[in-house]
Amino acid sequence: MTIGDGGVLICGLGALGQACLERLLPFDVPLSAVDLLEPQWRHAELAERISQLVQGDMRHAQVLEKAGIRQCRSVLLLSADSQVNLEAALLVRLLNPDADVVVRSSSGEQAIGQLLEQRLPKVAVVDPLVLTAGAIASAVQPQAGLIQLDSDTEGDTISVVGAAEAIREPTGRRLRQAGGLDADLWIIRRQRGLAAAQPTQTTLQRLAQLQRGWQRRWRAIPQRQLGWLAPLLLGAVATGLVLFAERAGDWRRALLITLGLLQGEFVDPVMLLGQRSLWQLLAGLSYALLGTLVTSALVALILEQLLTERLGLQRRERLRVGSRQVLIVGGQEVVEPIRTLLEGERIGVQTACFAEGRSGLESQLEQLKHTQLVGIGLLSNNLLRNVQAALTLQQSHPSCRFAVLAHAMEASDQLGRLLGGISVISSVDLAADALVATAFGERVERVLQINGQNQLVVRYRVEPNDQLCGLTIARVENGYGMNVLRHQRRHHTSGRAIPPLDWSLQPGDEISVLANLDSLRRVECGEREPAPCCVELRANPHTHERFVVQQCLARFLNLAPGQVQSWLDGAWQRSQPLDRDLAELMCRELQRLRVETRLCSAAELSTAQIDHD
Repeated sequence: MTIGDGGVLICGLGALGQACLERLLPFDVPLSAVDLLEPQWRHAELAERISQLVQGDMRHAQVLEKAGIRQCRSVLLLSADSQVNLEAALLVRLLNPDADVVVRSSSGEQAIGQLLEQRLPKVAVVDPLVLTAGAIASAVQPQAGLIQLDSDTEGDTISVVGAAEAIREPTGRRLRQAGGLDADLWIIRRQRGLAAAQPTQTTLQRLAQLQRGWQRRWRAIPQRQLGWLAPLLLGAVATGLVLFAERAGDWRRALLITLGLLQGEFVDPVMLLGQRSLWQLLAGLSYALLGTLVTSALVALILEQLLTERLGLQRRERLRVGSRQVLIVGGQEVVEPIRTLLEGERIGVQTACFAEGRSGLESQLEQLKHTQLVGIGLLSNNLLRNVQAALTLQQSHPSCRFAVLAHAMEASDQLGRLLGGISVISSVDLAADALVATAFGERVERVLQINGQNQLVVRYRVEPNDQLCGLTIARVENGYGMNVLRHQRRHHTSGRAIPPLDWSLQPGDEISVLANLDSLRRVECGEREPAPCCVELRANPHTHERFVVQQCLARFLNLAPGQVQSWLDGAWQRSQPLDRDLAELMCRELQRLRVETRLCSAAELSTAQIDHD
């Protein structure tokens, strides 16, 4: 994560390209650009910050050579045509095998994009619309809901929660945003009940589970159909006992005839009715027809269940009364990512389409009237249509949260406040942050909006020459203003969620962080905030406690145990500058071991220095 000597080449200066250009200016790297026509600049000063602008087709080698492709460290291919970007990516990889190539794509080229990422090194194919899924999911869920950041194979999640819920989670940490800590938001690890490890099922448990499955299928049948079926069958049996009895008390013969007819069998019972009147024969025929209909309905129900399970067919799920639901209108490309993010909070996702007209949207809302509709996302490409629908639905659903997708709205936050609590999400702004981070070798998994700021969930590997190599988790979080969500050691199959503050990063480690673009820029440029605190201590432990105190000091100071042996002579010692949260944790641990400690500012003159003077 160190700044190289090469610059960044932007191919395509539309709305997304210029947004990326604005975000690249603070990185202080040479910038060049390629565009087919003269760009229509959103801000005139952007044209002055580009060292070279070449007009031409990015798919031509001479155009890229003129733009200095061989000296670039990163190339952003941001044309509105995904096929043009993918063709240019192949050419860029031939001309500069070492550059990081970021390709803008759409959902139609998802398959070929994944193949290119697997076969070509340092190529990232990004769909800007899919990146908005995280921001939309956090905008449409309830106000008291959670923002899911990351999840592991065991089903546990790392989420942003309010301070009230964080009290129950001792391992949580305050969310770090631009300017410091956010006292109202915490990052915690939450265990999901559905993903908890289940013991081996016994035979009785499997039978009980099978019974519950059949009960769910039985309840799935509309109750208005069962309401008339059961009384009809009971009435038919009672009437048959009267009709087909030859004499009083001969109910067994009448029951046998009635049940035979209700099975749809008429040939065998007619032998028993051969000596009876015509109207009894007609009644028997009517019973046989009724039995045929009932038997056919049961057979059809059983076959439908078996074929659905065997062929894997999707049947329309009947929504539970009072269940929490979110309605997504348009934006079919992001429905599945949103559903994945919200299913952990047991919030269902239903879809509708503007193409169906107003009647289609009203019909979908009618089907959701018995549920708890908590949010509506309006994600078409027409901003005015999204805003109009949001304002209209806000009158009939005042308790819902609304998210409106805007393509290139620069002041999306201000527009949302102007509209009265509607979240306006600019896909260009979200994508620009992710694309610029990807241009410097990071892998952006999600983009979120937390307190009006774009936050990136970034995963990358720590290399020996990285700025982060050798730093503790506390130094990474406080020095660069980011949040470490997960840490995985080299050669380990599983990672640690919300790792301890005193852990240090080694080459080959993989970390997942929540950070904004400014934090990533500070890492690239090596602009680390200095540690503000020091710990002064005086330790003279008993013989049997010396090793424990020595290990504690070595762990917090990131030193070898032998280097802190001289600290146990009973004199005042002063540590190197530490971050406040790590220094407070160190003081608590040492005080538990009966070591006298005190916290002081790194700028103050230490007691040890005063005593020495």
